[in-house]
Amino acid sequence: MKQAPLIGSVTALSLLMLGLIMSHQSTANSPPLLESRNAYRLAEPSKTPLLNPFQSLAVAAKSLPYLSRMKYAIAAINPEILVEAETVLTDAEVRLTGVGPLNIGMTLEEATDALGMPVVPIGSNISGECSYYQPDTSAQAIGLMVVDNRVIRVDVWPGSSLPTVSGVTIGSSEAELREIYPDQLDATPNPYTRGEFLTLVPNDPELSLYRLVFETDDQGDVVQYRTGQFPAVTWPDGCV
Repeated sequence: MKQAPLIGSVTALSLLMLGLIMSHQSTANSPPLLESRNAYRLAEPSKTPLLNPFQSLAVAAKSLPYLSRMKYAIAAINPEILVEAETVLTDAEVRLTGVGPLNIGMTLEEATDALGMPVVPIGSNISGECSYYQPDTSAQAIGLMVVDNRVIRVDVWPGSSLPTVSGVTIGSSEAELREIYPDQLDATPNPYTRGEFLTLVPNDPELSLYRLVFETDDQGDVVQYRTGQFPAVTWPDGCV
């Protein structure tokens, strides 16, 4: 089931070759500027000019923004790989440093490779230093806060079934949280839900840069939560 890296490598090489072939065909099929006799000579294989290495790389590079979707499309040809990509989040758990194979601090490209699926922008929120992306799947409702092309926070939204490594999910009660994380939760009022923001502060010094923040409603039940780097993980309005 560990075929995703191989698919990524094959796809990258395929895209480079595709760029070179398309560039070559574009040159060969361009409208003749000379008389038909000379145009015919230009069309001969032995006379067709080749792109220099820098031109070839430039053409191939134009295909790189589509790498994520190409990899997903290639994976779709193999049902086994597609199932693995779709279930990677279904079976994942949320921890202070990430979710499933996704680690806080990864670039968008690394996140795409880790998840085995494209990571796409949410709406028009793709400008400025901070923006939101989401995995291109309906398996889970999560958002990735990205700053300077790196994932620094993961939001788990209503409708998601993702649990934390300790078993907390959307719908868990404040009482359950305090039992699971005794003396580790800082509570502040949540004006949006009339509940609270319950922030898990880790005891491990190596995890001091990370937090888990649970949002509860006026009944004390978790309605959504997030994990990531401090202080971004505590921003109630995300990138706003």
